[in-house]
Amino acid sequence: MLEQELFWHYACQLYSNKQMEEVLLHFQDTHGKNVNLCLLLDYTAELNQQLSQADVNALIQCAEKLDEQLLSPYRLIRRTLKVEHSTSPNYSAARTSLLNAELELEKLQQHSLVEQVNTCSTLYNTDANNLALYLPESLVQQFLSAKS
Repeated sequence: MLEQELFWHYACQLYSNKQMEEVLLHFQDTHGKNVNLCLLLDYTAELNQQLSQADVNALIQCAEKLDEQLLSPYRLIRRTLKVEHSTSPNYSAARTSLLNAELELEKLQQHSLVEQVNTCSTLYNTDANNLALYLPESLVQQFLSAKS
């Protein structure tokens, strides 16, 4: 079973790499891919846990639900603030508050994804490549390149 806190630390460590952050945001903004799901699929592979395509599809649905309900509307508010109100005297404080709240929503999504993956029947595989079940090969290579 995956532990939420260990995954959170793994994700934060990986995302702190500027190149990885840029690649993941590119996946999100250009290809509509979920950053937390990419990180989770990589994490499970690091733990030698191979997921099935059905498992990944269930994880995609879980991520999409929270994106639609919480994260996408929140990101829109944050972007609108930046574009429309960046000269406001309270802009910096408002942006910081929104970023902190968004981080908590990301954590909530990660928690839901971990709960979902813990219902999966993973197979032990030292060559696990769960990202390939979610991303085209060219994006998998970009991810792995940024990770190294």
